[in-house]
Amino acid sequence: MSRSPKLICLSGPQAGHEYPLTEDFITVGRSLESAIRLEDQFASRNHAELHRVEEAYRVADLGSKNGVYVNGERLAPGATAWLQDGTEVRFASTLYRFQDPSATLTAPSLIAIREPALRVDVTTRQVYVDGRLLDPPLSVKQFDLLWYLFQNRGRVVSKDEIAQAVWPEAQGDVYDANIDRMVSRVRARIEPESSEEPRFIFTVRGYGYTLETAE
Repeated sequence: MSRSPKLICLSGPQAGHEYPLTEDFITVGRSLESAIRLEDQFASRNHAELHRVEEAYRVADLGSKNGVYVNGERLAPGATAWLQDGTEVRFASTLYRFQDPSATLTAPSLIAIREPALRVDVTTRQVYVDGRLLDPPLSVKQFDLLWYLFQNRGRVVSKDEIAQAVWPEAQGDVYDANIDRMVSRVRARIEPESSEEPRFIFTVRGYGYTLETAE
């Protein structure tokens, strides 16, 4: 089994694909010459670059239009961030997880790890709230909506973006009321009925929605 670090694609048409990182410089983008090619209409041709420094990797945004996000935080153009085992990296709308098989956890580190308040597993299409599996599961469209918001957590997404992501067969011809109703149904499943304020999904009036997972 290879002990090389790798990126695992979690969304989009390449979901499930693994990309071993064995070179000192690895390009990421829509360009045919990119080592990791993004099949993502929102990605730039030369979107980002991974750079190996000794035994570690860092990611840099090459001035992309729609950004590089590391654990939900957008990098400034030209900025870099170190990757650790489990780090989530999003190039435009495509999400990856960095995996380093050589990483080890000490006992204090294990104690410090907390289950996130909201966890969405795209491989099993399961949702966990405060560590508890959501049962019964969300419908197909409900999950697609939550997964899109989860991929873009921390960013306000427009209703047009949601329509294209959740109802691609409609080619954007989706009424705002349909989107609002779907959001309300998802909220009802993942947020307590007694809560007066949204816990995860927040409305940006006249534009769209944003999802936050921090407590």
